[in-house]
Amino acid sequence: MTRALIALAGVCLLATPSPAQPLVLDVRADLVREDVFERNAAGDGETDDSPALQAAIDFVARAGGGIVFVPPGTYRIADLAIPAGVTLSGAGPGRTIFRALGTARMLLPTGGALRNFTAYGTPTADVSGDGWRITTRAGSGGAATCSHIIAIHDGVDVRIENVEAYESRYDCLYVAGSRGLRVINCRFDRAGRNITSLVGNDEDFVFEGCEFGSIWRLYHVDLEPNEGRWVRDGMFLNCSFDGRRAGEFGSDTWGRMLILTGHDALESRNITIAGCTFREISVRVRGIFPGVRVINNPVLDGYGPFFLKVRTNPVGELRDATIIGNTFLDGGAPAETLRSGVTFTGETVFADNTPVAFNDTPPDEPATVEEAAEHRVADE
Repeated sequence: MTRALIALAGVCLLATPSPAQPLVLDVRADLVREDVFERNAAGDGETDDSPALQAAIDFVARAGGGIVFVPPGTYRIADLAIPAGVTLSGAGPGRTIFRALGTARMLLPTGGALRNFTAYGTPTADVSGDGWRITTRAGSGGAATCSHIIAIHDGVDVRIENVEAYESRYDCLYVAGSRGLRVINCRFDRAGRNITSLVGNDEDFVFEGCEFGSIWRLYHVDLEPNEGRWVRDGMFLNCSFDGRRAGEFGSDTWGRMLILTGHDALESRNITIAGCTFREISVRVRGIFPGVRVINNPVLDGYGPFFLKVRTNPVGELRDATIIGNTFLDGGAPAETLRSGVTFTGETVFADNTPVAFNDTPPDEPATVEEAAEHRVADE
């Protein structure tokens, strides 16, 4: 096998990796020298760096795993596939920047890890930031071009850490089939559709220390598995859900919701929300969703009542819920109303919440079979 160049933090050494010393391939220095690709990545904000980066990823995967290091610069990419065993790592958010090359998705991990970079669904800086305009349809005048910034399909043990994803034409993070997903200390904002979506089958996932921003066209964060699929055994820990800038840049103000969608089989279940802050974001319940735990959240300031059911879904039922140690606000003041249309059934527990009156919430009657079926009415 060709000698591997170990390059990390600007220090380059020629060596053969040992089990204790992972392969680290620098895409700006090593690809030509190590006969990985015909040119090194440019990082100039203009060149299509997808072939060079994909060659580096594939090389590391064939070698048994390691790190593809992307130094500071701006890299135009599309459809980068990241398999198990490979970490795509930048030099830090704001230093290593990925920008959309076209209408395709940008990053497609099925395993491995994404770390330490900022990714924009816009092609250039002049249509980013204050120059960004929202759209979902390519060529319709909006600034974003790529459909999804990070798209996970049937991913296993994907880890995303210290990553910023902004300005997608559809979703900043789109997950359709995952097991063991971990998203740590990331920020997502500015989406033509949803900031983040999990559409099933997704299980054993954790979002920890993440920020979900204010600008979207459809919904804030949407756990909405398609019929016959499910989202279960997941956690949002110490995250921030912020809707206070909704309406800027032509975005919507209606979908200020973390949406929990259940289906008749009750396979979507067991979601924990702990240590989080919600500012002008409510939890919308569609159908019957068992096993939701809302625990020790210091600020739950909804857009109106914190738990919502809207008119297009006749059933909004939290079954066997645990609601403990939360502070419910409305416009920064103690909330007067906890819910609008949502029922709490089964072995539901309320305790140690503020206002204390919410701790006396009695259980409701569960939905009938007919009502449960009706929740599949098309959404607004």
